[in-house]
Amino acid sequence: MNRVLASFFVLSCFSLASAAEVRLKDLAKIEGIRVNQITGYGIVVGLPGTGDSKTPMTTESMKNYLKNLGVESNLKPDQIKNIASVLITANIPSIAKKGDRLDVTVSSIGDAKSLEGGVLLQSPLKTANDKIYAVASGVISFGGKPDNERSSRNSKKTVGTVHQGAIVESELKEEFFSSQRVVVRLNSPDFSLLNNLINKIRETVPEKFGLKSESIQALSPSEIVMEVGPGFSAKSPGLLALLSDLENISVESSPRAKVVINERTGVIVMGGSIVIDEVAVSRSGLSLSVADKNRRTQRLGRDNQQTVKESFVIQEATQVSDVVDALNKVGASTKDIIAILEALKSAGALHAELEVQ
Repeated sequence: MNRVLASFFVLSCFSLASAAEVRLKDLAKIEGIRVNQITGYGIVVGLPGTGDSKTPMTTESMKNYLKNLGVESNLKPDQIKNIASVLITANIPSIAKKGDRLDVTVSSIGDAKSLEGGVLLQSPLKTANDKIYAVASGVISFGGKPDNERSSRNSKKTVGTVHQGAIVESELKEEFFSSQRVVVRLNSPDFSLLNNLINKIRETVPEKFGLKSESIQALSPSEIVMEVGPGFSAKSPGLLALLSDLENISVESSPRAKVVINERTGVIVMGGSIVIDEVAVSRSGLSLSVADKNRRTQRLGRDNQQTVKESFVIQEATQVSDVVDALNKVGASTKDIIAILEALKSAGALHAELEVQ
């Protein structure tokens, strides 16, 4: 029951929130400032007998690696168990410069039992165009400690992280400003938010930077374009000041009506103004009626003789939190509440996006 109360304490906090002032940097991003994925193949060495045992690729890769270092080798089966083949992945920002360091994720692709205690040999990381942008190496870490020695022996740690293990060797050279215009892209399409942002930018930016209000327009349902003209360049102080002011513009934003349910943990989170139509629900001994606000009070309770039924006023235009509170008072379990919310959505009585994880 504590989990139910905890879940809906979070839900109620969200339901009380109304439209709030939010900075543009938390709602959108400037076009061109993005992250790219890079990946590569590598070899992990130094494993205490937990490496690959039946992966020929690992043996050949190690032989080639040593051959490139000028060493001819004939690896024995016992030596192979100290080595593992891995895939390496990382994210590189478009503004990354040579010498910057990145975290990388290392994942076993053979039959290694564990990568714990291993060291990643220097490996190139490429983008989809097959160009090398970084090299990675270092000690693999997994974070945290097992509760006891037995759990340490039985755990299969085949995915780990090399913190700051990649060094950027080549810049992406993606210009975020190359066509005398700035594009602001919302994290998710929202027409009312888009309109509010355009009006706020027109009120704030043109006077300070000498721009015309009509140069700020909607480019798509999720994009705003600002034509700034030839007076700005990617390295000019004026552009940096403009982008800084843009990021810190605050606009009123109301969250989309949405209910997120995690069936595994039993947590329910609600955002936005969520409405429920008149409807009656009955499940596993629980009966729920959401009343028309112009009619008399309906009854909500648990249908058995050992539980005293209580009456609750639940109006037609109610918040989900009101229904949840009523269900919680009559002892509904988290599973009951999740099932009822899903049924309300299927019946068309819950006016909100429902996401089940």
